[in-house]
Amino acid sequence: MAKKINAITAYRPRIQLIEAADVNRFMQLITNRTTLSSGVVKNVQESEVETLTGLLLEGRPVHTGIAIFTPSIDLNGDIEVKVRVDKRILAALNTPGAFTGQIVNRENIGKTSDDLAAQWNEEHPEDPVA
Repeated sequence: MAKKINAITAYRPRIQLIEAADVNRFMQLITNRTTLSSGVVKNVQESEVETLTGLLLEGRPVHTGIAIFTPSIDLNGDIEVKVRVDKRILAALNTPGAFTGQIVNRENIGKTSDDLAAQWNEEHPEDPVA
């Protein structure tokens, strides 16, 4: 007997990620869009990291204009940072037709977990969802 999570994992829509853009590519794109040199951009980025870290160490959430970074702690005492991306970025990603990447199982967008379990059962009659 399969579990419902197996069906969801198999059939849920997900983005097919491609190779990550590295720091050099990111810097190149920024310098192409501004009048700043790559050295200046790198210095600003390093300053941002140091400043962000210092403010987070004080226990402050930090609004950067790109995201909100918030320090948190787990039960073991490990400190993490929660990140909420700026709404402008999310709006751009969710503009109809804007996303040009590949979506695996695109046809299942909008389906419920019960729909995905039924699809699993149809395709795997020997191992139905319990």
